[in-house]
Amino acid sequence: MKTLKISTFILLAACFVQASRTSPDPTTFVASTPCDMIPRTMLSIPANADCEFIKWNLALRRDPRNQNPTFYKLSYTYGMTQPGTTGFRNGGTSLTKEGNWISRKDATNKETYQLNSNTPETSLSFARLDDNLLHLLDPQGRLMVGHAGWSYTLNRK
Repeated sequence: MKTLKISTFILLAACFVQASRTSPDPTTFVASTPCDMIPRTMLSIPANADCEFIKWNLALRRDPRNQNPTFYKLSYTYGMTQPGTTGFRNGGTSLTKEGNWISRKDATNKETYQLNSNTPETSLSFARLDDNLLHLLDPQGRLMVGHAGWSYTLNRK
């Protein structure tokens, strides 16, 4: 009987540990946004570059042990639209940014994610709307407003 109790305890403990582990895979968000001055500045896109829209691919990693933010990788392509397609004329220009990110909650319990928090001029901040949606914030922390063609909302992939 004692062996059965110990075996049951070990089995339950193993199930609990397995259930509490999360995948080390990043959470990925994607979007197509307008290429106006605020994202140009944040992404270091030259002001004179031909840029109509930006395609984003943001991968956020968390520590699987405690779910604290650790590392991000932002791949993005910008340029002019290729008529009749969802792509770029001449393939666009592709770049990558990587670094650490942080998660903060304000007094209203609104959660924001901040990339490159140690370099304010190129820092990117997103409001976490839910598990599947992030929305780009302007430098003052307000939601960016898109237009009929594109928004500033990133969708979970």
